[in-house]
Amino acid sequence: MRGKIGHFEKNIILVFLATSLANVFNLVYQLLIAHRLSPIDFAAFNSLLAVFVMVASPLGTLQMAVAKYTAEYNAHHQPAKIKALVSGLLRKVSLPALISLPVFYFIALGLIGKADYLTGYSVNILLALILLAWITPVLLGGVQGLESFKWLTAGSVISGLIKIILAFIFIKLGLNIAGALNAFLLSSVAAIIFFSVPLRNFISFKKPEERINFQEVMLYLWPVAVSTFCFMALVNYDMLLVKFFFSPAEAGIYSLAQMVGKIFLFLPAAISVVLFPRISGLYAKNEDTHNALKRSLLYASGLCIIALIIYNTFPVFILKLLTGKAFSESILLGRLFSISMSFFALFYVLITYFLSKGDLRFIKYLVISTALEFLAIIFLHNSLEQVQIIICLNAIFIFLIGLKLLKKK
Repeated sequence: MRGKIGHFEKNIILVFLATSLANVFNLVYQLLIAHRLSPIDFAAFNSLLAVFVMVASPLGTLQMAVAKYTAEYNAHHQPAKIKALVSGLLRKVSLPALISLPVFYFIALGLIGKADYLTGYSVNILLALILLAWITPVLLGGVQGLESFKWLTAGSVISGLIKIILAFIFIKLGLNIAGALNAFLLSSVAAIIFFSVPLRNFISFKKPEERINFQEVMLYLWPVAVSTFCFMALVNYDMLLVKFFFSPAEAGIYSLAQMVGKIFLFLPAAISVVLFPRISGLYAKNEDTHNALKRSLLYASGLCIIALIIYNTFPVFILKLLTGKAFSESILLGRLFSISMSFFALFYVLITYFLSKGDLRFIKYLVISTALEFLAIIFLHNSLEQVQIIICLNAIFIFLIGLKLLKKK
């Protein structure tokens, strides 16, 4: 058992370090483009990227479904079913992928109609990225489900590095928007090739003999999509409401503090990536899952507590490091963000646990919590601090509800 726990912890550290490095590479990529492109070109690039996000974000739910069932089949030593799942889904997504291309082509054409500095070549690169967005989650889910975290992390880091190098070269050659998009495209192709290596025995163009209940897999996407949407709403729509109810200057102060909150959400993310397939596999074999959950909550709590201590001891330094500014109002809001986002981060570990077991009891409470937070901010927004206090109370409340559900099971 010690070996398993040690392996679990090593995977968390590996994913944490690789995710941090990959995020740094993505930030450098954004900064490189922002500095090298003109404001008009940078706005055009972001508009095309927004079209890509419209497709990629919802398709991310497919990764969790593939990871769950791959982990279950792997736990029962059923490689034929993994092959049928991965290969079957790659075939099934091909039709909606092709159908989506003309739809987003016309959306992109609309952007060109309003901005003649966009070219058809840039749009073609965007369509290629959209096509890959249907394939990537299937491969990522398969690699995650097999717990091949060395391949998962190496692919993310290497593709991020490739993206920076190619973006610098292409923009230096004068390709501008097309160069930035080409770098993104080629790095995505590299990632797909990389993720395909550990799945090489599970990808086939022939119709597999093993049958998979794909309807069950597709139905699983709904709770994943609902929980993902609600959680993202809980941690993001306060900024939209603040922009609506407060002045631009106040919204700016709030947004600076929100940068602190994002750090607290990011820190335990690697734990959920590793926890999800581990719990799915253990549950499929009717083995104990609470030990892995307890350790995950312990590690996530430790990371959040360390971050809480560091920020609340050096708030001015941290804010200046993240944003270049440190207003007194942002410091106080940052303290509140450090609390609210810590509890949301811990609750996300519970969401991962429940979804990996197919335990959907939490969803109704999550939906209610999302609605209550929205309504509370609408009716109670006398100050920015009041908005954050509402979010803090809601974060603590929903986390306690999650713990209560663990005891009821």
